[in-house]
Amino acid sequence: MKMEETKEVAVTTSNKVRNYLPPEIIFFILSKLPLKSLKKFECVCKTWSALFQNSYFMTIYRNNFISNSNHYDDTYLVLQNGVGREGYYHGEYRFEFYLLPGQRFEDRIKIDWPTPFQVDGCGIYIMGTVSINGILCLNQGYGRRLVLWNPTTREFKVIPRSPLVYVPPHRHPRHTLHGFGYDHVTDDYKVIRFVDSFLIFDENEEIVNEDRSSYEIFWEIYSLKSDSWRKLDVNIPNRYYYTLNRRIGVYTNGVCHWWAKTNNSPNFEECLVSFDFSNEVLITTPMPSYLDVSIPLNLNRSLYLDDTFRFVERQLVLLNESIALISTDSETATIHISILGEFGVRESWTKLFTIPCLPVIHYFIGVGNLSNIVFFKTNDYKLACIDLNTKMIEELDFKVKQYAFVGKYKKNFLPIGGEE
Repeated sequence: MKMEETKEVAVTTSNKVRNYLPPEIIFFILSKLPLKSLKKFECVCKTWSALFQNSYFMTIYRNNFISNSNHYDDTYLVLQNGVGREGYYHGEYRFEFYLLPGQRFEDRIKIDWPTPFQVDGCGIYIMGTVSINGILCLNQGYGRRLVLWNPTTREFKVIPRSPLVYVPPHRHPRHTLHGFGYDHVTDDYKVIRFVDSFLIFDENEEIVNEDRSSYEIFWEIYSLKSDSWRKLDVNIPNRYYYTLNRRIGVYTNGVCHWWAKTNNSPNFEECLVSFDFSNEVLITTPMPSYLDVSIPLNLNRSLYLDDTFRFVERQLVLLNESIALISTDSETATIHISILGEFGVRESWTKLFTIPCLPVIHYFIGVGNLSNIVFFKTNDYKLACIDLNTKMIEELDFKVKQYAFVGKYKKNFLPIGGEE
């Protein structure tokens, strides 16, 4: 059927529907649709094209969107325990892992890290915002140690070092932009990472070696089934967008995502980078056009001391299995939460929530097992959460020093790698 015929059928259907159903019922039905489908129906009539400007419809849509169950058992919390500022910069800060069952987080269950981390529990990050079939991927020290771990069974699998990495003299390896995911086609767990290195300085703070042609920069991927690494032939933006949880990323339905700045853009344009573990292809989605750009922190400050730049904190989260971007603008005292309808399509970003920036919020640290509960660190170093339904804030009995992160956990009693 041609596009003109499709539009004609849609308009005819819309007219018939309006003859039999009141607007309230139509809005209720439309509010149940996925965002991608809803965007396609904007061409039906003027009323439907303005759905996201209709306050009545948006109230129904928000409530439906965050009230749907996402089938996760617990919220997990990674918490840096109390150390001084000096320990933070020397890598001596230790991390603890908790499960927070229930809706009000009355109970907390501290679980010891797997054996490889029990002696050295410093600098541990969990790749992604959710467990995948009960498995978490632990990353320590820019990829110097990677471990797959099931907290339910306490089983773990140490990922071997990659034989592909050659680091010339006077340089140290650096593995960044890790993503952990599941390949539904081959029934395999995979890890993707970017391999780079950094210069070693001598005692006089002078660069020992500046020859960038002496080492290789590339992407590699690990397969649990083959228990091996191989190079990945993709062109992926490797510049991180600065965020306090930049090593985390977001995973859903076989695809991992992270927020980045493009390498070859003079304006350091921001985008969502998405990698599909099954077909190993890359999709980039530009930032929503209605959001302001932020200060590129790696540039000299004198370059952006004007009114056209200001820092805006971004945080990727998972809301009801949808990619969501929390954008906190301290200058306008506003928080925007946008969801993505379709990969690669800038216009499919939709602003779901606009919240006055509460002065107690320092930075967001993730979403719990219920999609309406968003966690953040307060300015007085406490862990708190805000209910997106009621806008109510609740402080939890946790002190947060330098770092904290929460994610969603689903229990699984099967061994890592499949059935016995």
